[in-house]
Amino acid sequence: MAFAEYSVSIRKPVHEIFNFILNGENNKIWRPSVIAVKKETAGDIGVGTKFSQTMKGPFRKSISGDYEISSSETDKKISFKVISGPARPSGNYVFENDGEETQVTFSLSYKPSGLAKLMDPMINKQMQLETAMLVNVKKHLES
Repeated sequence: MAFAEYSVSIRKPVHEIFNFILNGENNKIWRPSVIAVKKETAGDIGVGTKFSQTMKGPFRKSISGDYEISSSETDKKISFKVISGPARPSGNYVFENDGEETQVTFSLSYKPSGLAKLMDPMINKQMQLETAMLVNVKKHLES
Protein backbone atom coordinates (compact mmCIF):
# COMPACT_ATOMS: atom_id res chain seq x y z
CA MET A 1 0.00 0.00 0.00
CA ALA A 2 1.31 3.43 -0.94
CA PHE A 3 0.86 6.24 1.56
CA ALA A 4 2.12 9.82 1.77
CA GLU A 5 1.46 12.66 4.20
CA TYR A 6 2.68 16.22 4.54
CA SER A 7 1.76 19.03 6.96
CA VAL A 8 2.31 22.76 6.85
CA SER A 9 1.28 25.70 9.07
CA ILE A 10 -0.21 28.69 7.28
CA ARG A 11 -0.73 32.14 8.83
CA LYS A 12 -4.24 32.62 7.45
CA PRO A 13 -7.75 31.96 8.79
CA VAL A 14 -8.82 28.34 8.46
CA HIS A 15 -11.89 29.26 6.39
CA GLU A 16 -9.76 31.00 3.73
CA ILE A 17 -7.45 27.99 3.40
CA PHE A 18 -10.32 25.48 3.45
CA ASN A 19 -12.18 27.29 0.66
CA PHE A 20 -9.01 27.66 -1.43
CA ILE A 21 -8.32 23.92 -1.30
CA LEU A 22 -11.98 22.90 -1.64
CA ASN A 23 -12.13 24.70 -4.98
CA GLY A 24 -10.25 22.20 -7.14
CA GLU A 25 -9.88 24.77 -9.90
CA ASN A 26 -7.13 26.25 -7.68
CA ASN A 27 -5.07 23.06 -8.04
CA LYS A 28 -3.32 24.50 -11.07
CA ILE A 29 -2.04 27.36 -8.88
CA TRP A 30 -0.25 25.18 -6.33
CA ARG A 31 0.27 21.76 -7.92
CA PRO A 32 2.81 21.92 -10.78
CA SER A 33 1.73 18.47 -11.98
CA VAL A 34 -1.74 19.82 -12.91
CA ILE A 35 -2.01 21.00 -16.51
CA ALA A 36 -5.74 21.77 -16.52
CA VAL A 37 -8.65 21.41 -14.11
CA LYS A 38 -12.35 22.19 -14.40
CA LYS A 39 -15.36 21.81 -12.12
CA GLU A 40 -17.79 19.45 -13.86
CA THR A 41 -20.69 19.43 -11.40
CA ALA A 42 -23.27 22.23 -11.23
CA GLY A 43 -23.96 24.09 -8.00
CA ASP A 44 -21.92 24.77 -4.90
CA ILE A 45 -18.76 22.80 -4.24
CA GLY A 46 -19.32 19.99 -1.75
CA VAL A 47 -19.84 16.25 -1.44
CA GLY A 48 -20.34 14.78 -4.91
CA THR A 49 -18.62 17.64 -6.77
CA LYS A 50 -16.44 16.31 -9.58
CA PHE A 51 -13.41 17.95 -11.14
CA SER A 52 -11.87 16.87 -14.44
CA GLN A 53 -8.12 17.15 -14.20
CA THR A 54 -5.30 16.65 -16.68
CA MET A 55 -1.91 15.96 -15.16
CA LYS A 56 1.67 15.56 -16.28
CA GLY A 57 2.39 11.86 -16.55
CA PRO A 58 5.45 9.77 -17.26
CA PHE A 59 7.33 10.19 -20.52
CA ARG A 60 5.84 13.67 -21.08
CA LYS A 61 2.37 12.23 -21.64
CA SER A 62 -0.76 13.73 -20.13
CA ILE A 63 -2.87 11.55 -17.86
CA SER A 64 -6.33 11.91 -16.41
CA GLY A 65 -6.69 12.52 -12.69
CA ASP A 66 -10.38 13.35 -12.34
CA TYR A 67 -11.64 13.32 -8.76
CA GLU A 68 -14.76 13.62 -6.64
CA ILE A 69 -15.21 15.12 -3.19
CA SER A 70 -16.39 12.23 -1.02
CA SER A 71 -16.87 14.09 2.28
CA SER A 72 -16.47 17.55 3.66
CA GLU A 73 -16.66 19.08 7.14
CA THR A 74 -16.42 22.87 6.85
CA ASP A 75 -13.07 24.18 8.10
CA LYS A 76 -12.11 20.70 9.40
CA LYS A 77 -11.71 18.09 6.66
CA ILE A 78 -12.02 17.44 2.93
CA SER A 79 -11.88 13.89 1.55
CA PHE A 80 -11.73 12.94 -2.11
CA LYS A 81 -11.22 9.97 -4.38
CA VAL A 82 -9.56 9.93 -7.78
CA ILE A 83 -12.03 8.45 -10.29
CA SER A 84 -9.92 8.26 -13.47
CA GLY A 85 -6.33 7.66 -14.42
CA PRO A 86 -3.76 4.93 -13.99
CA ALA A 87 -3.62 5.24 -10.17
CA ARG A 88 -6.72 6.12 -8.18
CA PRO A 89 -5.75 7.12 -4.66
CA SER A 90 -8.00 8.59 -2.03
CA GLY A 91 -6.96 11.64 -0.10
CA ASN A 92 -7.69 13.89 2.85
CA TYR A 93 -6.98 17.44 3.91
CA VAL A 94 -7.28 18.00 7.65
CA PHE A 95 -7.37 21.55 9.05
CA GLU A 96 -6.47 22.47 12.65
CA ASN A 97 -6.54 26.10 13.78
CA ASP A 98 -4.92 27.40 16.96
CA GLY A 99 -6.11 30.99 16.54
CA GLU A 100 -2.95 32.31 14.87
CA GLU A 101 -2.05 29.61 12.38
CA THR A 102 -3.81 26.80 10.59
CA GLN A 103 -2.06 23.47 10.26
CA VAL A 104 -3.06 21.65 7.10
CA THR A 105 -2.24 17.97 6.63
CA PHE A 106 -2.56 16.42 3.16
CA SER A 107 -2.53 12.62 2.92
CA LEU A 108 -2.87 10.21 0.02
CA SER A 109 -3.33 6.45 0.12
CA TYR A 110 -3.53 3.88 -2.64
CA LYS A 111 -3.87 0.12 -2.60
CA PRO A 112 -2.66 -1.24 -5.94
CA SER A 113 -3.97 -4.50 -7.33
CA GLY A 114 -2.86 -6.79 -10.11
CA LEU A 115 0.03 -5.55 -12.22
CA ALA A 116 -0.18 -2.13 -10.56
CA LYS A 117 1.51 -3.71 -7.52
CA LEU A 118 4.73 -3.68 -9.56
CA MET A 119 4.47 0.10 -9.81
CA ASP A 120 3.93 0.62 -6.07
CA PRO A 121 7.39 2.18 -5.41
CA MET A 122 6.97 4.64 -8.30
CA ILE A 123 3.41 5.50 -7.21
CA ASN A 124 4.53 5.98 -3.62
CA LYS A 125 7.33 8.34 -4.70
CA GLN A 126 4.91 10.38 -6.83
CA MET A 127 2.45 10.59 -3.93
CA GLN A 128 5.24 11.88 -1.66
CA LEU A 129 5.99 14.60 -4.21
CA GLU A 130 2.30 15.51 -4.56
CA THR A 131 1.64 15.90 -0.84
CA ALA A 132 4.80 18.01 -0.40
CA MET A 133 3.35 20.52 -2.89
CA LEU A 134 1.15 21.66 0.00
CA VAL A 135 3.97 24.09 0.79
CA ASN A 136 2.91 25.97 -2.36
CA VAL A 137 -0.50 26.72 -0.76
CA LYS A 138 1.39 28.41 2.07
CA LYS A 139 3.55 30.42 -0.36
CA HIS A 140 0.51 31.49 -2.40
CA LEU A 141 -1.78 32.45 0.48
CA GLU A 142 0.87 34.15 2.61
CA SER A 143 2.29 36.26 -0.24
